[in-house]
Amino acid sequence: MRTQREKKLITKYWLFGGGGAMLLGSGLAVLLHGSKLKEINADSWFWVSTGGFALIMSGLGFIGDANRFRTLADVLRELDTRNKT
Repeated sequence: MRTQREKKLITKYWLFGGGGAMLLGSGLAVLLHGSKLKEINADSWFWVSTGGFALIMSGLGFIGDANRFRTLADVLRELDTRNKT
């Protein structure tokens, strides 16, 4: 049985992980769009590509936070198991 704290951590894991994956995918799409703009010599290619990189880095940050929450939940579960024995 999970404690309330573990449930909150797992919920944060899913929210941050899903949000990070969404930002990462969106950033890749925007970056590809910026590369196509550069091929046709559009003026805004630099800012579009910079936005794509920002989305990618934000997504990776969210995924890293999700990993931290999941690891903390697993550590709490392991500590509870050890304390019961």
